[in-house]
Amino acid sequence: MTPLLIGLLVAAPPDVAAFESEVRPILVEHCYGCHGEAKQKGGLRLDTRVGVAAGGESGPVVVSGKPDASRLVSAVWYADPSLRMPPAGKLSAKQVAALERWVQAGAPDPRDGRSAAQVAAADHWAFRPVRSPTPPADPAAHSPSDAFVRANMRAVNLSPSPPADRRTLLRRVYFDLHGLPPTFEQVEAFATDPVPVAFETVVDSLLASPRFGERWGRHWLDVARYADTKDGVLMFGGDRLRPSAHTYRDYVIRAFNDDLPFDRFVQEQLAADRMGGPPDRLAAMGFLTLGRGFDGNQHDVIDDRIDLVGRGLLGLTVACARCHDHKTEPIPTADYYALHGVFAASEAPLVPPRLDPAARGPDVFEKKYAAAEKAVTGLLDSEYWKQSEAARRRTPDYLLHVATTPPDPADGVIFFRSLDPGDLRPYVTARWRQYLQRRAVAGDPVFGPWGELMALPDDRVAVAVSAAVGRAGVNPLVAAALRAAPLANKADVARAYGTAFRAADELLGPPTPTTAELLACVVGSDAPADFPKGETPDYMSRAEWDAFNGKVLALDKLSVAEPAAPPRACGLVDTARPTVPRVLVRGNPSRPGSAVERRFLTVLGGARFGPGSGRLDLAEAITDPANPLTARVFINRVWMHLTGEPLVETPSDFGVRTPRPVQADLLDHLASGFVRDGWSVKRLVRGIVLSDTYQQSSGDRPAARAIDPTNARLWRANRRRLDLEAMRDGMLTVAGRLEHKLGGRPTDATSPADCRRTVYGLVDRQSLPGMYRAFDFATPDQSVERRSFTAGPQQALFALNSPFVYTQVTALAARVTGDKARALHRLVLLREPTADERRLANEFVASAGSASLDPWARWAHVLLMSNEFQFVD
Repeated sequence: MTPLLIGLLVAAPPDVAAFESEVRPILVEHCYGCHGEAKQKGGLRLDTRVGVAAGGESGPVVVSGKPDASRLVSAVWYADPSLRMPPAGKLSAKQVAALERWVQAGAPDPRDGRSAAQVAAADHWAFRPVRSPTPPADPAAHSPSDAFVRANMRAVNLSPSPPADRRTLLRRVYFDLHGLPPTFEQVEAFATDPVPVAFETVVDSLLASPRFGERWGRHWLDVARYADTKDGVLMFGGDRLRPSAHTYRDYVIRAFNDDLPFDRFVQEQLAADRMGGPPDRLAAMGFLTLGRGFDGNQHDVIDDRIDLVGRGLLGLTVACARCHDHKTEPIPTADYYALHGVFAASEAPLVPPRLDPAARGPDVFEKKYAAAEKAVTGLLDSEYWKQSEAARRRTPDYLLHVATTPPDPADGVIFFRSLDPGDLRPYVTARWRQYLQRRAVAGDPVFGPWGELMALPDDRVAVAVSAAVGRAGVNPLVAAALRAAPLANKADVARAYGTAFRAADELLGPPTPTTAELLACVVGSDAPADFPKGETPDYMSRAEWDAFNGKVLALDKLSVAEPAAPPRACGLVDTARPTVPRVLVRGNPSRPGSAVERRFLTVLGGARFGPGSGRLDLAEAITDPANPLTARVFINRVWMHLTGEPLVETPSDFGVRTPRPVQADLLDHLASGFVRDGWSVKRLVRGIVLSDTYQQSSGDRPAARAIDPTNARLWRANRRRLDLEAMRDGMLTVAGRLEHKLGGRPTDATSPADCRRTVYGLVDRQSLPGMYRAFDFATPDQSVERRSFTAGPQQALFALNSPFVYTQVTALAARVTGDKARALHRLVLLREPTADERRLANEFVASAGSASLDPWARWAHVLLMSNEFQFVD
């Protein structure tokens, strides 16, 4: 034993000292393997004080001061053949006695309840408050950002690269801020402008243009896993289109163009319905609702939303805590289900609201839509009455089913619907199992006897009835039914309960306290047969749901077919009666565990949320300036899009496994300034692109590369390939065909006839076009932290054979007259051709022969496919 540990034990109270010297070694050696941080068999964790107190799936394991009543002591004594721990062999008598003394003394436990992940988090750089560091003194630095970067370079004997030439710099900033190339004339004007603030003037004009929102909106759509279509095995053709998905895309573009403060931007995407803003802001909540549908499995839908919020806004893999405490992060399962409760208490309106309540489509459309809307709401009303009535009336059947069949994991999953409308509904069955688990406890007037009798073997049920119903307070109807029935097994108990409930349900006249007590178990608050009208589809059989879904789908079809249909919001509202969220043991909906309250992540303060769903509370907690993650995560994304590489290598994971970035001071400087400047995205972007760091050349320097091969010290600019959108839009621009029109319904960006920007192209979640896949478009199935940049044969084949490319080169060649070699170089490469290039172009055209494509179009094709066009230096 070390001197430090001896000193701690001497100073500790006697009971705590005994725990450290006698009990903890036993737990470490024999228990932590199955009941520690890595594994919690039976839901039991013994490596923290909180875990011991919470117990496991079978209930408490330690009853303070009562060894005889403690399952832990019983298990180590091997008293119960079904519960012998540790399974490898019985502890020594001395060890068992030590555990008994510990429990007898009140189970004193000095452990603070923190897991190894929580301990690591306490010192993790990303969970510390954002600082406002003082820039290093550097007369050569033109901005505070440059001072931080240059100090990092000097630490390893590096120096900055020289500034990029003006042509390169202008092309770089145009693609970064607009996703489009400048014109040759703009390059020439900038290159010869003697005004010292010429670049600032250019940047300000780019930020003021609507093209800025189109470029930067697309970056955010990657994070938001945007798609224009639904998914699901039952959706085909036009039925899969979301008629109003584009309203979210347009909202995002408009937000960036208007420089909507980023904190407000986040809040509206989570809770615009709770903020009282203009109706058109409701489109913001497409952030939550435009993900996958998971064939109606709401638990998977909610998991997708938690993952989106966690990785997209906070840089944390919160969804990993769905089935167990996060293995590496300070995120317990209770935190996951606290957020799960937020989204479980939110639902999409049956009929999406109009973004402009006064907007009207053509009269014929409005009449058809009103009729289809009436059909949907009418069917929902009738199904609500039918399903709730059937759930109430068939209470005896559900009780018998629960008593005689083991739990089925499919019961709590909406996808597994009854095939016959006369079948018991799996979701109601699951609700009964959960309800009985909560109510079948000693002292409950209705289900106390149920809990006692169901815990016994069948052959002991009959003799135990008198004791179970003879206790004071048992409901008289239940007691009478149990006494009157011949009870040979647990099925007979369930039938007797059915008799009692049927009698209460069919009794004429006003309810008595006795009957009211029974009926409240069926249709009272949180009772199995009582559910809000909005949840009615969850209780339908497959045939009923198909009929209802067909009518809902008819609304979408009408909107898709009518181009002038008023746009609507794909949003959420709070449910009428938010339920108490519970931990689902191992993520299984049919195994609800302890209740949790709606609140923020513990590691970020755990702020409790108020009434309702808590979405607005969540949004405000995420954007609270004291939250150390939100600003850092967004700053990192902005830096990545402007320079090609992020400051933190994993943009959607700032967890404890992520090392402190080399440029941590720069990150905090930008994050603190971002919040201080009112969360202005344009001001942030402007500051970065006006820095000397951004304006460096990208040329290689072997000596610098030997010191810093990954360019973590930012000693040069990064050369980057154009992404899909910039490549396609750049081709349309130089061909003179790009159409500048903001917003609207999606188009087919793969069609040679489509001249709109790629951001307006239809994103089909289940069938991305080959062009999108070939050029590393972000998958819309999940939030994407950064795109891949691959090189494959499909890209070369597209460049050589695509009808889209051929259309552009033909239009490009038609634009030029006179000295065509010179004109094409100016249009595509934004510079004059050299003498050798001019000679090569003329020789190429002269040798073109009788090919079907115009020779100058073929030369234009060569230029468009060149690295000089396809890359940004």
